[in-house]
Amino acid sequence: MQMYKKIKLFVKASKAIMMCCAFLLALMACKEAPPTTLEVLVVNANGTQMANAKVWLVAEPTDTAHNAIAVNDSTTSDLNGKAYFDLSDFYQPGQLGVMQIKVKGFYFGLTGESIAEIIEQQRNKVLLLLE
Repeated sequence: MQMYKKIKLFVKASKAIMMCCAFLLALMACKEAPPTTLEVLVVNANGTQMANAKVWLVAEPTDTAHNAIAVNDSTTSDLNGKAYFDLSDFYQPGQLGVMQIKVKGFYFGLTGESIAEIIEQQRNKVLLLLE
């Protein structure tokens, strides 16, 4: 009779361990993916960072029939000459690949343009030279 109680205890302990493992796996699966961002550093020909410069993101897909995602966003650079964009909404879960986006800038007659390659779930950076 003693052996029956030991086996029953072993079964209960193994079930409890399995439930804990399943809970931990479910908790890890709910982890939120890191955001996809773009940081644009706006500088002039002297290398001076340009505050309050207008920065536009423009991207249009080459195939609009299958990919209707188009980016058209703008902001101004901060006191350090940096403009920040959150592009997480433009990526679908599980989507792979690199998005190329055109970055344009304007500051009192100075203009510039650059191409940025955006990699999903990373902090992407690009230098925008205004001349």
